[in-house]
Amino acid sequence: MSLSTTFGKRRTVNMSEEIAEELNRLANSQGKTLYSLINEIGLAALEGSRHGFTLNEAIQAKIVVDRAKRSRMMLVNRDLWYSGSSKAYKTFKSEWLRQVYENAKWHAHVFLNNGSQEEFIASIRNMLADFVWDCGETTIEPRGGNSLFVRLVFVPEMPLEHTKSLFKTFEGMFNVFGYVVTDHVVKPGFLTMLFKKLASTIETP
Repeated sequence: MSLSTTFGKRRTVNMSEEIAEELNRLANSQGKTLYSLINEIGLAALEGSRHGFTLNEAIQAKIVVDRAKRSRMMLVNRDLWYSGSSKAYKTFKSEWLRQVYENAKWHAHVFLNNGSQEEFIASIRNMLADFVWDCGETTIEPRGGNSLFVRLVFVPEMPLEHTKSLFKTFEGMFNVFGYVVTDHVVKPGFLTMLFKKLASTIETP
């Protein structure tokens, strides 16, 4: 389908019939003309470009924010979060780690894909990219049989206590899908973990 509009000069926008029909229905549902809706989309794309991102990147960011809201996440100052989690670890270690572990199991059902091993790894990478902004380096790779090796490098300011809490987080998330830790190294801002899948059953939230 071709849509002709005038901006000083005549311009033609080409799109498939299916997309044009969907856009027309969307415009009608919002009480707009197809012309105004397409202009609105174009202005949004231009505004995103001025700020250094594409319209698709903006949409993906909105999806991430909505997922975070539904999962009861909130933005917190990093230094404050490090300090708070470290104090909780030192003061209420057993109870704090229990809460971290149980919360991680719930989030595993929200963010991780227990399809093939490749899909599972991809979902972990996506989760890290979307929500763990202080992780600078990520290695996740199969290690023979049903084992997975995970290496995560965070910012150097991360306290050991916070890193230990993150270890418990990943242990909880992987445990949901039958993976158990067989080896690990935990240092300030640094984690390596070797997981082995022992069962095909999935824990229910």
